[in-house]
Amino acid sequence: MSDTKLTQRDKQHLLSIFILNGFEEPIGPSKLADKMGVSRPGALQKMKRLEKYGFGEYIKGKGLKLNSRGKEIVEEEVLRHHIIENYFKETLEIDLDEACKEAGKLGSEISKKVIDLIGRTYGDEEGECGLELEPPFDPADLKNCPWCRRISEIDNL
Repeated sequence: MSDTKLTQRDKQHLLSIFILNGFEEPIGPSKLADKMGVSRPGALQKMKRLEKYGFGEYIKGKGLKLNSRGKEIVEEEVLRHHIIENYFKETLEIDLDEACKEAGKLGSEISKKVIDLIGRTYGDEEGECGLELEPPFDPADLKNCPWCRRISEIDNL
């Protein structure tokens, strides 16, 4: 299935599963539900949707394990966010918190072509959170990123 079917909330769930180490081991619906503040049936439904779209395998009794396609979506979203955030901070000279919030609103809306153009100038650095803007990303590194923490509600861990 096409990636365009993914909603922002789908991407948030993918990020949360990834941060919970879901690329290495299956993450159960209860753990995701607790993390995302949703019901267990809601988390299970989301996991099955992500499996249907080809981003992982749901293993009955264990949970969803992301595949390389799921990890690719997470890394693309994280990189996209940080490139836009750096652009806003450097070009518009707005503070990091505001740049982060605005980048979070626009990240998925900006075309890949524009992201690539911005990335040529603002994508070779590290993010203000210290994240090197060169995938692959490690789940532990994303736990230190304020944007990743905010959208995946890591504070609940």
